[in-house]
Amino acid sequence: MESSDNFLRPYKTKNKRNNYFPMTQTTQLYQPEKYKVYLGKGQSIGFCTVWNEPESVFNKSKIIRDNSVMLGTLYSRQGVSIILRNLALNPKIRTVYLWGNGTLSNSKFGIAGRSTLTNLWQKGLSDDGTIDGTQFKIEKEIDAKTVKKIINNVKLADVSDKSIEDVEKLLISSGEKAGPYMKPVEFPETEREQIDIFPSEEIGWLMRGKTITEAWLKLVERIMRYGTVKGTQYGYQQRELVGATWVSSEPDPENPDFSLAGNWPHSLKELAGATPESIKEYFNIFLSATMPTGVSYTYGNRLMAYPNKNGEKPIDQIEEILKKNLIDSPDSRRAVATTMHPSTDKDSKEPPCITQIQAIQSRGRLHFLVTARSHDIFKSAIPNAFGLRTLQKKVARELGFELGELQITSQSAHIYEQDWDQALKLSRCFFWERKPELIFDPNKHADPRGNMIITVKSKEINVEFQSPSGASLMTLQGESAKELSAQIAHLELLSLFSHIMDVAMELQKAETAMKNKLPYNQDRPLVF
Repeated sequence: MESSDNFLRPYKTKNKRNNYFPMTQTTQLYQPEKYKVYLGKGQSIGFCTVWNEPESVFNKSKIIRDNSVMLGTLYSRQGVSIILRNLALNPKIRTVYLWGNGTLSNSKFGIAGRSTLTNLWQKGLSDDGTIDGTQFKIEKEIDAKTVKKIINNVKLADVSDKSIEDVEKLLISSGEKAGPYMKPVEFPETEREQIDIFPSEEIGWLMRGKTITEAWLKLVERIMRYGTVKGTQYGYQQRELVGATWVSSEPDPENPDFSLAGNWPHSLKELAGATPESIKEYFNIFLSATMPTGVSYTYGNRLMAYPNKNGEKPIDQIEEILKKNLIDSPDSRRAVATTMHPSTDKDSKEPPCITQIQAIQSRGRLHFLVTARSHDIFKSAIPNAFGLRTLQKKVARELGFELGELQITSQSAHIYEQDWDQALKLSRCFFWERKPELIFDPNKHADPRGNMIITVKSKEINVEFQSPSGASLMTLQGESAKELSAQIAHLELLSLFSHIMDVAMELQKAETAMKNKLPYNQDRPLVF
């Protein structure tokens, strides 16, 4: 599902001229154009769902509308800072009901935000902004003394174990606590480091990795270096690459390779979903045919219980389309499943982000080609990829194919502004400040398109292009490094930048050796 981290987005209505404006009444909101809040008629109660869609709760429950000041939702730890900002602006709120009742609310993803908030109330806040009992820090602009005052005066009631009917009874019987406990406090805006955007071709990107994490890290770095800064429908900013394709060959998604994430802080692993527990839980929930309560869709439900016409039995697209077509013909190009349901999604504010999966067989290997219309790369992409890879392995095994590649094309590959700091740190750590490996490792650095064997014969440089197995594919001749480099570039024979740079240097060495009548041996220094 799309994880926009829209913790609090403004509930809006129309005036007579059909212009939208927030229903602020006397309530102050933190960046209401960005963070979604539904305003009620209450005086001292705040209501916060966990992953459950707040609009549905707000529209269905008149009691919640009449008894709460505002209603929002909490998707991740970052939402804690937004909740604190709104509470500081509204000291009339004396009780916050936290309701995480549902499958997703009690998944690892839902629990992460909820436990962070409850830890803040139960264990307190250190002077440096770290919530005790966690490694999570609130935004540095939020004053710790004010937060402690909020904790001491606002009751946090976790009612996640109760039904919505029982919660309504609590709201009716809780009564109103009159009067604010302090003057409204507006914290300074978070200042984010400015990052230069490098010029680029803007549309159409390709990243490869032996593991999902490796391909993901490359994608994060490209977004932070080349991503266009633009707005979103939620109000806040994003950095976006258009048409980003990332390919991985994770060998065993049921035992994920997180070696590259070994030194990450635990909070970062949890945020990105880079833990075995997160991956397993994601697959069991999001890729299950059963629809959890409180959400409009899951990928598993759309793939394996797709709505049928006239109320007929839902379609299991994995069995009836992907597998059936490949059983009928291993060369089929019709094994395509979709998650979009136009009659349902045309008016939806949260249509499926992953829209299509195609299974295609080549050389006895089953590849998955996945399209995502919108992809929150920092918080959703890793669990998405491992869930798809696990499904791919299951289908390949049942059809008797070897496991092929997973290709995900993220048409809008974006990172939201709340995650830029973390993404920037990763980009610096893994790419910008890390020295490249200078020793050739065939398992990491071999070009899948082949190798160049360079020799010097009299007044001519010869380049034999060989397949990875050593078979001769093509021979090029030229009198200069520039001429041969132009031929190789024109034919686009090589795929890796490192290989291209190495061949260019070797061609210049070969030309120098030829002109100076020196012996030339590829990958060896010239001896003058």
